[in-house]
Amino acid sequence: MPIKRPALTVVPSPDCIEVRGARQNNLKGFDLDLPLGKLIVVTGPSGSGKSSLAFDTIYAEGQRRYVETFSPYTRQFLDRMDKPRVDEIRGIPPAIAIEQTNNVKSTRSTVGTMTEINDYLKLLFPRIATALCPKCALEIKPESAKSIVEHVFAQHSGEAVLVTFSVPVPAGTKPVDFFSFLQQQGYLRVWLDGEILRTDEPTEVKRLHAVVEVIQDRVTISEEGRSRLTEAIEHALRLGSGKLAIRHSESGYRHPYSAGWHCAHCDVDITPPSPGLFSFNHPLGACPTCRGFGRTIAIDLVRALPERSLSLADGCVKPFQTESGADCQRDMMKCAKAKEIDVKMPFDDLPECDQQWVLEGEDWQRSASEKRSGEDLWKEGLWYGVRGFFRWLESKAYKMHVRVLLSRYRNYTECPDCRGGRYQPATLNFRFAGKTLPELQAMPIGEMLALLVAADGRRRADHFSSTETAASGSESIRNDSTTEMLAGEVRSRLGYLLEVGLGYLSLDRATRTLSGGEVERVNLTTCLGASLVNTLFVLDEPSIGLHPRDTGRLIRVMKSLRDKGNTLLVVEHEEA
Repeated sequence: MPIKRPALTVVPSPDCIEVRGARQNNLKGFDLDLPLGKLIVVTGPSGSGKSSLAFDTIYAEGQRRYVETFSPYTRQFLDRMDKPRVDEIRGIPPAIAIEQTNNVKSTRSTVGTMTEINDYLKLLFPRIATALCPKCALEIKPESAKSIVEHVFAQHSGEAVLVTFSVPVPAGTKPVDFFSFLQQQGYLRVWLDGEILRTDEPTEVKRLHAVVEVIQDRVTISEEGRSRLTEAIEHALRLGSGKLAIRHSESGYRHPYSAGWHCAHCDVDITPPSPGLFSFNHPLGACPTCRGFGRTIAIDLVRALPERSLSLADGCVKPFQTESGADCQRDMMKCAKAKEIDVKMPFDDLPECDQQWVLEGEDWQRSASEKRSGEDLWKEGLWYGVRGFFRWLESKAYKMHVRVLLSRYRNYTECPDCRGGRYQPATLNFRFAGKTLPELQAMPIGEMLALLVAADGRRRADHFSSTETAASGSESIRNDSTTEMLAGEVRSRLGYLLEVGLGYLSLDRATRTLSGGEVERVNLTTCLGASLVNTLFVLDEPSIGLHPRDTGRLIRVMKSLRDKGNTLLVVEHEEA
């Protein structure tokens, strides 16, 4: 017989969550007050109603009320929860549930994107990274007239130098006509074949190079000539399209400079740094081959050669053992005997060069642009390789049975261009502490945090020990408030991950490969980094899968979240 509750006059308390008559699932209609701003643990044997109280009642009501604050149009895009079986709940703040479930299936989601560290890195990297030429590995940075003057004074003080800029010579132009044009523009000297020639005097030059260096001015490097040197450099930069050279007037030694993202020594342009260049989810930064996924669908040689303990004669190449592949098996055996390869030795025991010959064919040592097609090699009686066989099949993919055959040997494999790094080659021109962004994101979180802290310490020491360093253009960028804020966010979020025992993960680790406990702790650190306040966090056994020595660190993290003004409701069995 149901028991009637006496009518009570309850004054709402602003400092606690009041639950009245909770009957969800196996709860028996009890009342409960939970203080706000505290770390509360719900424990008990299995089936006692811990999750029913924490998730199905308190979290469900908090989430439902939060969703109800949005407009009807917005609510259609949000997951809505059913109203729990409870008489009344008062004083409940917006709720967030952090459960031990990994529902992420996308390969684009990584630990870095999930914690938003990648979003800060793409803004931070253009400010702190050093650009290097992909050919000569020298540093590239846009020069200004002021920075060039300072460098020239440091290198050639007291010496006479020539300030030159390059002018392209139109095809078929005679030297006399070109020199006459320069005279009309007021330029009387050029540097040609290691000597200075005047444009207003007869010359024996019969043919000009494609580019001629025009001398803007000859200056002796001294404080009295600083303004003249600055003026000459400004004119040379403008007329040379942002490029000039400083030549020693006696030795002829040439030092080029560029005002853009351009290697003046190799005449190579690089893509200017921007946030999009350092994001694999942006068209500018994603590898064009895999489009930022890090993997491509291609022929998997492990499927093509599943039993490498077999010899070539015993049929280690699986697609050649069918009736349609018998001709290829005969071609391989014939060419292998001609090349004196042991066809009865297990494939794994063959020398590396012989294995590559079987897989890639006669052209395995050539670059991709130099390789001949499989059909051309076949016509010449040469071995086209297992890959050549599949390339020939792909040209016949308009046939249904060929597509079926190819599907048996295709698989997701590491992108051959970015090697799984997800970024395009232009991103790899920028390095911080000697590492590219993909290399940083592949490091364990503990090592990456130590590297960032050490680099920040060196930067601060350099900044305070040298006024010249602090006044330079590159260091002023590295010491501004925006850079400090971005670097601080990255370090703090990495520190949170380390605190909850996830220092062994890397930022490029795919989220879908994480365990439920790892996902829960990653989500916990994401909430810490977001600096949420006045929020109810409901956690489901966050200590699962955590080493006992890290339990104390996890508790410190949860207390830190509580100290920011949040309420934590934790379902847990761990006594600590």
